Amino acid sequence: MTQVVQVPGVGTLQFPDGMSQADMAAAIQKNFPQIHGPNAPTPQQGAMAAASPGYAKGLFGETEPVDNTSFMDAIVNPALATGAHALGTLVDVATGTGPGAGSHAERFAAPFQPTGQMPAEVADAKRAEAINGGISNAYDAVAGTGPLAQTLKERIPQAAEAIGAVTGAGGALDSALAARAASRAAIPTAQEVVDNMAAASPQSQGAAAAAPRVSAASPELQQAIVRTAQQNGGAVDPAALSRHLEADSLPVKVPLTPGQATQDPVRISQEMNSRAGIEGLPELLRHQNQALTENIQAIRDEGGPDVFSTNATEHGDALISAYKAKNDAAQAAIDAKYKALRDANGGDFPVDAKTLYANASAGLQQQLLFEHAPSGPMAQLARLADSGDMTLGQFESLRTNLARIQRTATDGNERAAAGVIRDAMEQLPLEPDAAHLKALADDARGAARQQFQALDADPAYKAAVNDTVPPDRFINRFVVNAPRDDVASMRANLADNPTAAQTMSVATLDHLRNAATGGTPDGAFSAARFTKALQALDPKLQALVDPKTAEQLATLGNVARYTQAQPRGSFVNNSNTLVGLLSNQGANVAEHLLNAKTVIGGTLVRKALQSREAAQFARETLTPYGGLEPKATTPVEAMLAAARRRATQQATPPP
Repeated sequence: MTQVVQVPGVGTLQFPDGMSQADMAAAIQKNFPQIHGPNAPTPQQGAMAAASPGYAKGLFGETEPVDNTSFMDAIVNPALATGAHALGTLVDVATGTGPGAGSHAERFAAPFQPTGQMPAEVADAKRAEAINGGISNAYDAVAGTGPLAQTLKERIPQAAEAIGAVTGAGGALDSALAARAASRAAIPTAQEVVDNMAAASPQSQGAAAAAPRVSAASPELQQAIVRTAQQNGGAVDPAALSRHLEADSLPVKVPLTPGQATQDPVRISQEMNSRAGIEGLPELLRHQNQALTENIQAIRDEGGPDVFSTNATEHGDALISAYKAKNDAAQAAIDAKYKALRDANGGDFPVDAKTLYANASAGLQQQLLFEHAPSGPMAQLARLADSGDMTLGQFESLRTNLARIQRTATDGNERAAAGVIRDAMEQLPLEPDAAHLKALADDARGAARQQFQALDADPAYKAAVNDTVPPDRFINRFVVNAPRDDVASMRANLADNPTAAQTMSVATLDHLRNAATGGTPDGAFSAARFTKALQALDPKLQALVDPKTAEQLATLGNVARYTQAQPRGSFVNNSNTLVGLLSNQGANVAEHLLNAKTVIGGTLVRKALQSREAAQFARETLTPYGGLEPKATTPVEAMLAAARRRATQQATPPP
């Protein structure tokens, strides 16, 4: 006796009598851990458990589950093929037909040949029962009590001998089972499948170089590769495989439909135009779009673990603060060198104030800025030149005042003139009796000059130190829209500040996310907008993010395009009404013509066919990693592919 239980997502299952509900739940959880996920049970698994109490016991009982091979292949087809072959053998003996391809035995068994592989453990247990039942049923079905029965009785020894050649020890059936077992033992890995394909390709320069690496792919994708290769002579579609590998490699995996994986315009159109009628497809498409946005967040979290700013203004504030801290450290080092110069001169700052004033005036005259020079600093410098005495404190105060004018003056000429005066100060002309301090003076001069050059070389650095660009516009100006070389300078200047470097990357990713989603938290991810924003950053992307992040962003852009592409030749009905209406109208016209000419109920025929085709199409569309089947390149290959699909469909009961 068995217990029958209906399991959502699996079907009707039979459990051993007396098995507790807790044990049943544990068994289901063990064997079908993700009822609605990528590891959801196949229709074959549900059918096997429903049709065979023995299989249910093996699947859910105390023993290890048997190989999840199709129930049709594992039990039904071998039994039917054996019985049909036995029946055909009897007919061959009765009619005198010789063995061979045209014999009744071969013809009767052909429709029931397994489409896959029979597990050895199932074959051993079921073979004898299937053979005996087949022979008995065949005799009862054919012989009866008529004249043929007498003929069969007379020829039973010949029939037994003929059947034995097929089913006996060492016979044809045993040979076939042995071949199947050997084939089963030699199932390739996913990597071996793609390596073999690459090696067999005429364009291959070596399997190792040409084959994609699939060892890092998810187990589910690797299983799909092997399964598809077994069903298609060892081949999978390389283009579809490449797209599945891309979608599978993202931090948040994005499932692709067969149309998206193959980028077949007809298949894409059919899937999209059927989206309202395939239960689960709208949810899949919504999940895809959500996963695209989640990938940016996942990449952001990985690339900026130390960044806690959340928007462009906060990012700008963080970078400005990082630049100012860098400048403060540089100025402290410069001040220390000036102090060393003063201390070496007995506490007096050995600067020749007269020469300094003369150099500043000459520089201003040369650049026609003398009349625009800030009056306060020039008056102070002239007074110090007359007195012939300048302390280190006065020197530092004058430098600070000139820097402030450079930052805040509204007149551009005045800012330029302040820069000329400050540059003259950094030349640090020494008094005649301080020549022996030249080395210390050169050291201080060099440090000051280096900092000036650093500010001039990096506009973002200069703007941050001088407070000329507010935080809310800093990212847009110096990250998103800055030239490549300026971004490279920014990255170099902040290289010693890991958090600031991460902030540059995070600000870039936030910009891409906002571009793709329209800046709203729940906005739909637009592949076109994301690609456009990514391409705009391309010349400087390597300076904004690390190489791994750049590669992930390129992959994300590709996958987003696969999920939303409408290639040339497609006929996607974006309103979900017009194309469906036209399609039905065309079918109705053909139907009316058929009814008018044949009067055989074309409506019922069409609806039955449509229902069966729609169910199969829906199953294919929602099958994880679909579209891996290789495309037919010749009419013969197309016929063979169609035959394989029909065989698979016949062996796969509807869910």
